[in-house]
Amino acid sequence: MASPPDQLAWRRPAVSPDVAFARDGETVAISYTAGTDPDLRMPRAIWFALRAEIRAGDRGAFHRLNAAWTPWTAASGGLAAERDGHVHLRYGYLGSHHIEIPAAVWRQICAAVRTGAINHLTD
Repeated sequence: MASPPDQLAWRRPAVSPDVAFARDGETVAISYTAGTDPDLRMPRAIWFALRAEIRAGDRGAFHRLNAAWTPWTAASGGLAAERDGHVHLRYGYLGSHHIEIPAAVWRQICAAVRTGAINHLTD
């Protein structure tokens, strides 16, 4: 069962002032001020794949996001698209899990990953 957000050890890196990150067992939690939900949660295995694509930079799937679905990880059936100011991430069997993140927040998540500011999520 997921821990309540107020019981997590949140970190808000300087490169992502609107985004906080925490780990809840085998789940990564992301909280941002633009969201309506208290936080986003994804399995740590999915976070590893997401982080690898972000770190790949120009070689990764995320450098060319547009309205068309782009595969980002074969292991989890991941797809990504940027539409109407939001980045949409799908993963799992037949894309059964869907996360929608404002594009500005997505850029901050990418900055935090690239600078290593949130390496604690995978320690």
